[in-house]
Amino acid sequence: MASDLAFTFLGTGAPPVSLRRAGPSHLVEGAGRKVLIDCGSGVSQRLVAAGHRGADIDLLIVTHEHSDHLVDFYQLVVSSWHQGRARPWRVLAPAPALANMRTQYEGFARERALRIAFEKRPDATGLDVEFEELGEGIVSGLGELAIDAFLVDHRPVEPAFGLTISLAGSSLVFSGDTRLTPSLERAAQNCDLLVCEVFIDNEMPVVAGIRSAETVAAVQAYHMTPAVVAKLAIHAGAGMLALTHLVPPGADTSRLAREIRTAGYAGPLIVGEDLMALDVGERLLRWNGATIGI
Repeated sequence: MASDLAFTFLGTGAPPVSLRRAGPSHLVEGAGRKVLIDCGSGVSQRLVAAGHRGADIDLLIVTHEHSDHLVDFYQLVVSSWHQGRARPWRVLAPAPALANMRTQYEGFARERALRIAFEKRPDATGLDVEFEELGEGIVSGLGELAIDAFLVDHRPVEPAFGLTISLAGSSLVFSGDTRLTPSLERAAQNCDLLVCEVFIDNEMPVVAGIRSAETVAAVQAYHMTPAVVAKLAIHAGAGMLALTHLVPPGADTSRLAREIRTAGYAGPLIVGEDLMALDVGERLLRWNGATIGI
């Protein structure tokens, strides 16, 4: 599968704690490269459960500074070193997210030094991190695997990015966290796979002491509802639509799928679950021992 474009849902959740869905994180594979998109809560465990290791990741891209997308960064670094990682991490993220991750990394400087001195592992370079600012345009250093970052609209969190990813004639677009925006509409045109976040508005009622009507309206304002996602996929002519970053994580997925259908999208639809793996070119979905043609 090294020459094919593959996409794995590691964490399909959001900030609320969920036993079913880990924090936002996804893995892209192709042309012998492994690229991790975001490092939400539980990413190290989900990588292992999916048959991968942080030690083997070539690049980490963090799409924006929200905590649920980067909270397990240092755990990822340390756990990967324990797996035998012997090369520095390459991390691409927008400046505000980089500042957060640098703070995480620097905050553990003493702990890291103690580990290196006491544990006497063969190599400490796996604990080194090369931080680079993510901007619009092509991501270098990935050979035939082409990744292009584009700005999306998740204000007041900015900048925030979506990604177009292509290899050997297969393409996917990853929305990142965003409201509907022209840049995403342009990027999604005729893609083989559109991976979208979704805010499931009918499952976000007002709850006293937890969220007010103002809260619900504010959160919805910088995400996309099922109806918006469906229309985006239709207008883009996307070959397949996959939903991730489900807000709320405990949403009724059958009801969500029906909403997408009711809004008019009739193509192949995947409501993401943690550890689903998708071969984009062959349109094969693998999950829980099953292989399904899409």
